[in-house]
Amino acid sequence: MLSTAVMLTLGAATRLDPVPLGLAAEFFTNDTETGSPARSTNDTGPSTNHLFAAWQGAPPESFSARWTGEVCPLRDGTYAFAVDADAPATLSIEGQVVAAPVHLAAGAHQVQLHYAHRGGPIRLNFLWARDHEPLAPVPSWALRPRKIRSVPRLMARAALDRALALSEWVWVGLLVLAAASLARSGLAPMTKWIASVCAWPSLRWILLTSLALNVAGIWWGLPGSWVAIELKPPYILDALSRHFSNGWYDAYPPVHFYLLSAAWSPLLILSALDRLTFDGTAAYTALVVISRLVSVAMAGGIVAAACICGTRAFGPRAGLLAAAIVAVTAPFLYYAKTANVDVPYLFWWALSMVFYLQLLATGRLRDYVFFAAAATLSVCTKDQAYGLYLLTPFACLEQIWRLERRAGVARAWLRALGDRRIVAAAVTAGGLFALCHNLLFNADGFLAHVRFITGPGSGAYRVYEPTLAGHLELLRATIHLIEVSIGWPFFVAGTAGMALAIATPSLRRMAIWLLLPAVSYYFGFINVILYNYDRFVLPMCFVLAIFGGLACDRLLALGARYRYQVPARAALAGAFAYTLLYAATVDLLMIEDSRYAVERWMSGHVRPRDLVGISGLHEYLPRIEDYHTEDIGTVAELRQERPDYVVLNADYAHAVPADTEWGQMIAGLERDTLGYRLVGRFRQASPWPWLPGGHPDLVGARRDTIVFSTLRNINPTIEIFQRQ
Repeated sequence: MLSTAVMLTLGAATRLDPVPLGLAAEFFTNDTETGSPARSTNDTGPSTNHLFAAWQGAPPESFSARWTGEVCPLRDGTYAFAVDADAPATLSIEGQVVAAPVHLAAGAHQVQLHYAHRGGPIRLNFLWARDHEPLAPVPSWALRPRKIRSVPRLMARAALDRALALSEWVWVGLLVLAAASLARSGLAPMTKWIASVCAWPSLRWILLTSLALNVAGIWWGLPGSWVAIELKPPYILDALSRHFSNGWYDAYPPVHFYLLSAAWSPLLILSALDRLTFDGTAAYTALVVISRLVSVAMAGGIVAAACICGTRAFGPRAGLLAAAIVAVTAPFLYYAKTANVDVPYLFWWALSMVFYLQLLATGRLRDYVFFAAAATLSVCTKDQAYGLYLLTPFACLEQIWRLERRAGVARAWLRALGDRRIVAAAVTAGGLFALCHNLLFNADGFLAHVRFITGPGSGAYRVYEPTLAGHLELLRATIHLIEVSIGWPFFVAGTAGMALAIATPSLRRMAIWLLLPAVSYYFGFINVILYNYDRFVLPMCFVLAIFGGLACDRLLALGARYRYQVPARAALAGAFAYTLLYAATVDLLMIEDSRYAVERWMSGHVRPRDLVGISGLHEYLPRIEDYHTEDIGTVAELRQERPDYVVLNADYAHAVPADTEWGQMIAGLERDTLGYRLVGRFRQASPWPWLPGGHPDLVGARRDTIVFSTLRNINPTIEIFQRQ
């Protein structure tokens, strides 16, 4: 309360100043500042965020802006000014264009800034520095729309503004602490509930181990981005600027956008108060780290859900073993530390599986409602989750039918269809779906999203033909992906557990209902889109882990019964030790990624004036934004630009067709026929080369022309060619 009162008092005091902070800004719908401005306002500081705000989140493809007023340093000195922009920008002080540091006396000096945007991403930052200090954004207290001659008055307002800024930072910090306290108090009953279902002392150690595995390497590629299709801050900031309305849509549904916006809320509040900007590296990186930590937390929820599901299905020890298997699934370790939507949608699905198994056991209304809510959140996080629920309604109906069958088979099915639990679940799912997609205010955006995912968002990726041979090849590839994702020991265990459950009458019904989501997912989604990736099989790995927990539990039980307890435990420990090393290769190769070595090599060999040619997606290359770079994709471009160096991801080069212009350039570089020679090939060796059967996309040759695993992005083979 005290911090809020202080902040409000200081804020009210700033209102007493008759001359506001900032510059007079005019925005034009053309790039020449001609005609009447489309918008005029007082801008507290030229920046990318303020440009988007001026255009209400939807700037035109081409526009210009002009800021006029006074810049007011409080001390005499030599000041360097810079405009970091994506397009031409001109800055003048006292009528003179600024091209070098200028000496300014304390007080107000006329300033004018012109900016013209002509398409592409928007970037604008107005920076200054005094006497060789680092450049920083010009603070709002140093900008005024008209002249103020009194330096003491400027100094008093600057001091007030700094005090207000400090109070706002403290206020937001206290809000974060309060939210953390509420979250901690909410975790207590959740932990108590989990402990009532699972063996909590053992599960706690599994969760801590999983946390360590998932956090390791979370800084991979930062600042920058080596993660493919990660929800990057610009995507979410753009959605926020448009209030998730006005036709906004993305390749993914909006639920995780909402969740990340909530996680970012402290920084968003500070941005709204003009206390920070997301254009800088530090703030941008902070947003990415927060997003990745959200995935880490949800990954912990998935491991806990696996324990609960395994316990309800096959017993406490089977549940613990299932959780441990999920925790060491290789793609799970990767996506648990990235800001992709794969772990988030898997979390909501795993949570729905908890209520799914509960409703099959108890038939309570609340379990149906919670199942419907979690299922809707999963689908509204990633559309493909719909496939996991195509057949689950039959399980729900069958459970109700079993309760009503005394009334006769036909009447029981009719009662099941009209049962209040089914109606409540359907209403919950429909209402929450409409709310998540903001259908009331963004129906056009939802329709555009549907058109995208059913058109260019899926059709361009098809690998297999819609023939019997194509479907069989897809099935073979899917089984292979599950095996390399979960590791062969637990793939064998999961398969054995599945066969055991189906063969055991008392377990058969549970086995069928566990398999139902995986089967419907394969035939309703994967078999429709006709391609597959390792991230797509994560739900199948989750189900197989539960069966693997059953098989491992029975192995220990048989060992105890027939006095082979030590060999059984040794075999199980060996399987976990192998799989832990197998999956932990993800973490170690992320920490020692080859691109770090490339960057160190380039810092010692590439001169600032050298031109560096880059070929391929930037996400798969080293962070070389500080160099003079040029995208090169053909032999003609290579000969025209004549870069001093060319940087190439050799792993993805193998997938480029040789008869394309890009493929011809790659072949020419590799064969030393284009006037360039190979001066460096970088790829970190496997941390344990003696481990048999390592993940093929982590330690293999990577010669496949079709890529099925995002793990190939880790520790790529980078080649550097130098012009002879």
